[in-house]
Amino acid sequence: MDWIVTGASRGIGRSLALALARKSSPRDRLFVLARDEARLRSLTLEAAAQCAIEAMTFDLGRLSECERAAEALIAQDVRDATLVHNAGLWPTERALVDGFEAAYAVNALGPLVLQRPLLDQRRLRRVLVVSAGLAAKGRFDLARTPTGEDFSKLRTYCTTKLAGAIAQRHEATRHPAVDFAVIHPGVVRTDLGATSGVLGWLLQRVKRRWESPEACAERLVRVLDRQRWQPREGVAPWLFEEDEAPWPEAANRDRDAVLAAIEAQLANR
Repeated sequence: MDWIVTGASRGIGRSLALALARKSSPRDRLFVLARDEARLRSLTLEAAAQCAIEAMTFDLGRLSECERAAEALIAQDVRDATLVHNAGLWPTERALVDGFEAAYAVNALGPLVLQRPLLDQRRLRRVLVVSAGLAAKGRFDLARTPTGEDFSKLRTYCTTKLAGAIAQRHEATRHPAVDFAVIHPGVVRTDLGATSGVLGWLLQRVKRRWESPEACAERLVRVLDRQRWQPREGVAPWLFEEDEAPWPEAANRDRDAVLAAIEAQLANR
């Protein structure tokens, strides 16, 4: 079996990669993707004794890099693979990357650009999307969100995570033979949303009480060990930690706007 983990250089992604390495069989392959080459190298050195691991350095906030990552995975002949979309961005200021707001590119568009060639060639068996409970607080604006004209230090993270979740829910209907799930992984102590000053100091102190990335990774492994996530073909569940929960109402409210934006943007590539 092949495993693909994005955002694997730190936090939940790194801990998940190491947990998957520990449980892998000699025939399994683990592909870890992130933009931090040094951290990926450290990860592969730690995991190499336990499984066949391949580091791939790509900036998944750039859609051209997502396309290159898909090509590289196809060149590696990945098959029957489980893709874990873990790469995420919680921005503290508005930034544009190739015309799109950075978090929108990482949290919503990039995962689709990466996975669609793999899905079209039937290389994927399962897709697990590490989302966020805060997606329920998102509010997508068709005209403003993709370029960050409605930027907010909190709301942009919520909204782009919501957009990514909606898009992946729709992907499940397009590829009913592939097992999809979208998960809120828990309240985890990572460097997402890190900022400077008094607010940053307070956030660091609060985060000390949150769950460790290692504990979260063990939960994700239990979810990945399930035989199937979808209650029926083409229906992606929303998982709150390990339990299936109703999809946030925002996912229904903003569905049409999100899909209209994303499909138009992908069609123009």
